[in-house]
Amino acid sequence: AGGWAIRGWRQAGWSPLRANLFLTVQDTDATLDHFLRHGQWKHQRRTTEQWREWAHLGATSKAVIEHPDIDGPLTYEVELYQGCVRYKNGCKFCIEPKKGVPIDRPVRDVLAEVSAALDSGVRHVRLGGMTDVYTYMAEGVTELEYPIPNPEPISEILFGLRQDERLETLHVDNGNPSIIAENLSEATEITKAMVETLSDGAILSFGLESADPTVHAENWLNCDSAQLKTAIRHINDYGRERGSRGLPKLLPGLNFIAGLNGETIATYSLNRKLLRELRDEGLWLRRINIRQVEGEGFQEIPRDEFKRFKTWVRDEIDEPLLSELFPLGQRLSKVGWESHDSRIRLPAHLRDEHLSEDIRGRAGVTFGRQIGAYPILIGVPYHIPLETTSDIIVTGHGRRSISGVEAGLDINSCSQKQLEAINGIGEKSAWKIISARARGKNKSQTEPVWRHYEEAFAATGIALPENAEVIFGVSA
Repeated sequence: AGGWAIRGWRQAGWSPLRANLFLTVQDTDATLDHFLRHGQWKHQRRTTEQWREWAHLGATSKAVIEHPDIDGPLTYEVELYQGCVRYKNGCKFCIEPKKGVPIDRPVRDVLAEVSAALDSGVRHVRLGGMTDVYTYMAEGVTELEYPIPNPEPISEILFGLRQDERLETLHVDNGNPSIIAENLSEATEITKAMVETLSDGAILSFGLESADPTVHAENWLNCDSAQLKTAIRHINDYGRERGSRGLPKLLPGLNFIAGLNGETIATYSLNRKLLRELRDEGLWLRRINIRQVEGEGFQEIPRDEFKRFKTWVRDEIDEPLLSELFPLGQRLSKVGWESHDSRIRLPAHLRDEHLSEDIRGRAGVTFGRQIGAYPILIGVPYHIPLETTSDIIVTGHGRRSISGVEAGLDINSCSQKQLEAINGIGEKSAWKIISARARGKNKSQTEPVWRHYEEAFAATGIALPENAEVIFGVSA
């Protein structure tokens, strides 16, 4: 049994279930490798050479090459470093500080691993396995409370990866708001590099955890509300522009954790106050995660207040944000369709009846997403063949999802359900168009009934819906 969490458990007094159960408190992979080579259990940390070898073996393994989603949404995650720059006084709930001084991988090793993965058929990559993209090879890690970001190596990786035309999607993982706020000049260079190289829809997860100063102090949290606001403003300044898929290029995400020591009912009021202030400034957050702390040594969560806070965030923050991030009429490209009539992708969805082009436009609901970090769930109120992609036009918003209709519908062949999915066209209007088209087909068996979608609406006396020019393609 192993993993970095083991050390924290042992320090808290936890004992194993069996006396002969070896608990790795450093690096599980390196410890297992040592046992397989030497027949001896001994705590180990990986060397640069081992990391390079294991990464290459993974990138070229059957786990990648034979993965069922290799031609679809499979995203290959690459570690840039292990550990956290706050290894001395890191967040009490987190296992990363227990790894000690961060170990950075050389730039050439990262580029070589991704190149090998692309050779294996990978097309989508996330730079992850790190606590903060801004502190990869940072300066002053062992001396400074806020190490200084080093733009050169991370930029070399980002631009180096983008030179390979086989790479389609490139995203990153976490960012530390306090590092950005305390080193704005250096952070700006890295932010600009990410905006230029990452696929649109990229998200930097910011771990505030709590806006309560008492909770911040008792749990050694990594940033306060003032630093968070500075970092969110910074990312909004550079990342709100939309990219080729219709998404903002780079936005912050925000994490809250309930149950940390020092938390009271007032903590949730402070969290609400912070979120209201961010909204009042017009700042964008792509997503807000609200979790419960795990492990021993923390306090009970006030269940009712926790539920009220979560509901308030979804109703008062998330839903209004979605209407700004994904406005009505916005075109979103390359949406991959995953499931029918359920948000969960099931083995049955790989059967022919879910993949056939014959089902397009039939009654039902199709769910899909764009590839990337925290992609928004998109529902379309008719069936689309699964394992295909489409561009969609946004037609509505939920708390954490949106609805849409495919772009480029053919007025001479689209179904009644497809027409009903368009804002401004109800069941009666859709049937009126379908009936008029059927009568027109009886008169001409070879020519399309309408040469342009506007003719259909003029002939039926139905008002032209908004965004008709992007929803309908030219018929002839």
